[in-house]
Amino acid sequence: SSGINAESQSVLLYGSETWTMTKRLEKMVDGCYARMLRMALNINQYRDHVSNHSLYGDLPKVGSKITQRRLRLAGHAHRHPELTLNKLILWKPSHGHTNRGRPYLTLLDNLKADTGLKSVDEIARLMEDRKLWRTVVNGSREYYPP
Repeated sequence: SSGINAESQSVLLYGSETWTMTKRLEKMVDGCYARMLRMALNINQYRDHVSNHSLYGDLPKVGSKITQRRLRLAGHAHRHPELTLNKLILWKPSHGHTNRGRPYLTLLDNLKADTGLKSVDEIARLMEDRKLWRTVVNGSREYYPP
């Protein structure tokens, strides 16, 4: 089962560190992963009636794996000034005009939601301390309820 889990996760989560996660996208990814696991384990969703909790066991939610990967990449990029991504990771556009309607979700919005911090300066200070940032990254796991 761990081989199936590793294969399906690597296919599904390829490049997910750079995705801007909305609630809808997170729900779609979780559903896709559940279907992939059911197919790999030959479990019929309608005939076998296996709950998500028993399907996943003690595995974390796929959405929390994406959050963990995103936080890990952001901290890595922020601590390395020679990377081009260093200047872009906490960048918020301050020029131009905004369109009507709800603003687009940005990576910075996701980082604020993931860490629970409100300002870019707080996130930057947290990223500088590698040990503290690692506790934030490892604490971002969410499991399926029983």
